[in-house]
Amino acid sequence: MSPVQIKQNSHLSHFLWLAVTLLWLGIAAVCRPLTLPDEGRYVGIAWEMLTSGNWAIPHLDGLPYFHKPPLFYWITAASFKLFGPSLLASRLASLLAALLMAIALYWFTARHLDKKTAVLAFVALVTQPFFFASAQFANLDMLVASMIAMTIMLAAEFIWSIEQGQLERKYLCMAMVFAAGGVLAKGLIGMVLPVLVVGGWLLVSRRLASLKYFLWWPALVLFFLMASPWFLCMESQFKGFLEYFFIHHHVQRFTGTHFNNQQPFWFYLPVLLALTLPASLWLTRLRKREVQRWSSRQQDVAWLMVCWLALILLFFSIPVSKPLGYIMPVLPAMAVLTAMGMRQAWQHRFPKRLWVTFLAAAVTCVIAMGMVIQHAQKTASFLLATKVQPLVSKQDQLILLNKYQFDLMFYLRLSHPAWMVADWRTAEYEVLDDSWEKELIEAKHFDPQTAANQLLTESVLTQHVCQLGRKQAVWVAGDSGNASHLPMLAGIAPIATVRDHYLWRFSPAQVSRFCLAKTRPRELITAQSGRNKLAR
Repeated sequence: MSPVQIKQNSHLSHFLWLAVTLLWLGIAAVCRPLTLPDEGRYVGIAWEMLTSGNWAIPHLDGLPYFHKPPLFYWITAASFKLFGPSLLASRLASLLAALLMAIALYWFTARHLDKKTAVLAFVALVTQPFFFASAQFANLDMLVASMIAMTIMLAAEFIWSIEQGQLERKYLCMAMVFAAGGVLAKGLIGMVLPVLVVGGWLLVSRRLASLKYFLWWPALVLFFLMASPWFLCMESQFKGFLEYFFIHHHVQRFTGTHFNNQQPFWFYLPVLLALTLPASLWLTRLRKREVQRWSSRQQDVAWLMVCWLALILLFFSIPVSKPLGYIMPVLPAMAVLTAMGMRQAWQHRFPKRLWVTFLAAAVTCVIAMGMVIQHAQKTASFLLATKVQPLVSKQDQLILLNKYQFDLMFYLRLSHPAWMVADWRTAEYEVLDDSWEKELIEAKHFDPQTAANQLLTESVLTQHVCQLGRKQAVWVAGDSGNASHLPMLAGIAPIATVRDHYLWRFSPAQVSRFCLAKTRPRELITAQSGRNKLAR
């Protein structure tokens, strides 16, 4: 076989690997409704970004939403623009980020270890149940994990290029680009975690002096030119944004004790080992005697992966609040260490134990995803929207009663933010952090005028309904208890029902008749008052 044919076969093999991986990671993304609240929230914000035409400011129900930076929303809104508002498009950011992470990990491992270890690391990563599920989940965790992983690998590549006497600053510049991407994906951890990991690795390998090479000013300028403009722009438009974003959602969330998912210090370690089974069992093959026989580069890579895994786990174990997605950046390091344990068994032939490991992992992924799909397909908002979709016009107005349904606007393809009806005065004092009420109340402080039109009480709802355009239908979503308080729903049967979730529709003609009936008594009272004055 000629060199050209060998190269062509290699390219074909890589393309097939890519296609199979994309199919494997994305197959469930097209048939699973959005999971609430996270997927519904982030996809809903991206949908508002597209329909409003405002790509600079993320909005939740028409109000500025500054819990997270905009990179995920930009990618998702762009995918809606290109491919339409489908479930696959809503998860494309996470899917592409997972694919980038897997390909980069294969390249990195093959370059510094060997191709067999690279194959094992690649397959171990994409069959980890944690990674597999996260690649199809529309939130920010996979995107920022990919940015962090790319930054760490490129920073290590830069260090090794220095030691080889080449000083390839292209790796430093690319590391800065992905670090900026990490900041735009989820905030300071996009920069802090790579610094922590690379700094720790250089410390344990006794070459901390190499940190000075990262202070090359063109690379630092590149980072700040990419990472800072959006933050400065938001502060110029919304005074107090920087304090809210960095102090409240970084410092206070890290040190506070009043956020959701509170867990003990040791929580992440057993969870990580469990969510990467059965491949994580191969970590037991990493024995000291065998590790000592490794080459210096193998040991250097291993130390990088240990620092990567241990320091990020330690960092996120300190806060009391421990959402599961926070530790996703450690998955590439876990995969490489697992592969290095597996490599001890793969000398000449691919052993049966590895086949069994990957087959068991794949079966676990499929079973788990099947259970998730079965549960998600029972989501009330998805089923309600499926029943009424042909009747919906994008200009219609949605009203939500006492529960913000993050995904309903996306499913109904509406272009206007919903009106959220609740007892907002009570909510100001009673809600906890990480609730939908708190999110909307905090957003209200950045745009009180819009909030007055979006966050309504029952007493002003009729007035708002009667100010709608003549061609706008009204949709009301809520349960029977909440709906019983509204005069406009008296005697009106819901158009769709799923368990205790109801959806009512008022055509433009019904809205006009309702508003006319409300105003006519006032007109009669005014006329009678006028006649009484004339008689006197």
